[in-house]
Amino acid sequence: MAMARYHTVVPDEDYWKRNIPCLSACPVETDARGYNRSIAQGDFRGAFRIAGASNPLAVICARICGAPCEKVCRRGTLDQSVAIRALKLASYQNRQEYQLLNPKSVSNANVCSGNYDELRRALDDGEIPRVVGKSVGIIGSGPSGLAAAHDLVLMGCNVTIYERESVAAGMLYLGIPSYRLPIALIKMEVDAIRNLGVDIKTNCAVGEDVTLAELQRSHDAVIIACGLKKSRALPLAGAEALGVIGGIEFLRDVALNEPHVIGNRIVVLGGGNVAYDVARTALRRHQMDIARTAMKERKGIGVTLCCIEDRDEMLADEIEILEGNEEGVELQVGYGPKEIVVADGMVQGVRFQRVLSIFDENNRFNPEYDPDDTVFLEADTVMWAIGQQSDLSFIDESADLVRITERGGIEHDADTLETGADSVFICGDIATGPGLMIDAVASGRKVAKRIYEKFQGKRLQYESEGSHSIIYDYEREMGYEKIKRMAVQTFEVEARVRSLETLVEQSLTAEEALIEGSRCFDCGVNTIFDSSKCILCGGCVAVCPRSCLKLVRADELEGDEKLAELISSYGELNETDDITAILKDEERCIRCGLCSLHCPVGAITMERFTFKEKLHAV
Repeated sequence: MAMARYHTVVPDEDYWKRNIPCLSACPVETDARGYNRSIAQGDFRGAFRIAGASNPLAVICARICGAPCEKVCRRGTLDQSVAIRALKLASYQNRQEYQLLNPKSVSNANVCSGNYDELRRALDDGEIPRVVGKSVGIIGSGPSGLAAAHDLVLMGCNVTIYERESVAAGMLYLGIPSYRLPIALIKMEVDAIRNLGVDIKTNCAVGEDVTLAELQRSHDAVIIACGLKKSRALPLAGAEALGVIGGIEFLRDVALNEPHVIGNRIVVLGGGNVAYDVARTALRRHQMDIARTAMKERKGIGVTLCCIEDRDEMLADEIEILEGNEEGVELQVGYGPKEIVVADGMVQGVRFQRVLSIFDENNRFNPEYDPDDTVFLEADTVMWAIGQQSDLSFIDESADLVRITERGGIEHDADTLETGADSVFICGDIATGPGLMIDAVASGRKVAKRIYEKFQGKRLQYESEGSHSIIYDYEREMGYEKIKRMAVQTFEVEARVRSLETLVEQSLTAEEALIEGSRCFDCGVNTIFDSSKCILCGGCVAVCPRSCLKLVRADELEGDEKLAELISSYGELNETDDITAILKDEERCIRCGLCSLHCPVGAITMERFTFKEKLHAV
């Protein structure tokens, strides 16, 4: 008996779903592979429909999503991941285009129906009853609040959003610079949700204009979706001086065009994406001031971003760092702030000390510094961008029965998202901590589902039905495996830094999107082996360009009970009765179809896995 060498999984329906990594990685299960392949065939309208089938803020996501799908994209094992977010934007920008290149491929482009499509269908067909006579109040109109409102109003609830600012959309409007996310797109997405029947009350501050207790009395359920809209700060000497401000607050003032003053030399403390939003916005504020621009050489105007991490450990996305460098953001890494130097109540600069380590032996954040290795940077404005926190001053713990934790969060059940107060829920960053916009959307969808279940006394459950179908005459684009990732073009630096509205990133053209979409491996397609036909010739192994197939003895395999049952179905293993298995490494397969094409007995077929998640109220 040979020693087991290969850990093996016998595929089932859950395996085939997880085998589409972009779908699995998306918090709302967007079928990114579906719109990639639709675009590759010229069907931009179909691609845009797929992109929005599970996300009511799909167009906004196309501009700013952190794209967890790209981080797991299997194409990245060969060269670089598919530009999935850029393709989503291209599907929107070119949605009027329809150049059907291959009808067979388009008809099978969609792996799954998308949860919003199924929610609408189940409601319209009466398979799940709509809520009658119930109202929900939502505190905050950010992405989680908007997503919750979208689902709840479809489910039949009367929904009112209470927003303290003069505009809706929360941090989408107030925290993301318009050079990344155009205001027109935000208004378009918000208006679409308004048009469903959601009432959004702006300039209505909970805790001032209305109390949480009053909302509890006037609504059958209340959702706290206020987000993390305050900058965190460090207890440094000089931190209270004039000229020390929060980066989040600065972005808000700029977005609302409210009065704010920044100096000539700005130091931004932080190394994440928000820090770059702050630094790059500050640069634009300088460039927009003609008088400042004229004095730039003499006055030394500039922005320096300072973080404790080394350059290759920075939390910001690489594209943010590169674009910030293009625009003139200076960078100091590996030093942490020791004190803010002040004279006559005004900031003069920041003294930093060299970071020796960031985490302790237990991998907890606990920076250690060398106090003898210091750097001083002159500054008349210092901006915090080291983290965010919530403002829960509107909560009266004794009256509202909502408990605030020592860390400034809200006590809640992680599964139901319900707080200690009856029918008061939370969602978004206040529930999960800082995350991506798409995480907030997923959280909003989850809380809507939980509220529906509480109202109706029934549990919503998706029942999945999956199947494989043979793709006859399977083919791929010529040379698709050699195509390099399409670089998304940007506007000229000089033009974009002189305006807060000039976009940095352009959209892929229709022609570019067709090429980029063709790079997708289409991981919904699988090689299916028929053991009754296989003659173990090894031809598939020999022809595979990525060496992802291997013939091995069955007694070299290890796995769970499913593997044991499969092997036992072929008879007992012994020295004279060998059983051979064909192993496939999914991470290496590029779905070229050569194994199927060259199989002399037709034992291998290329088949598309599709599944439909049917919604039931149990």
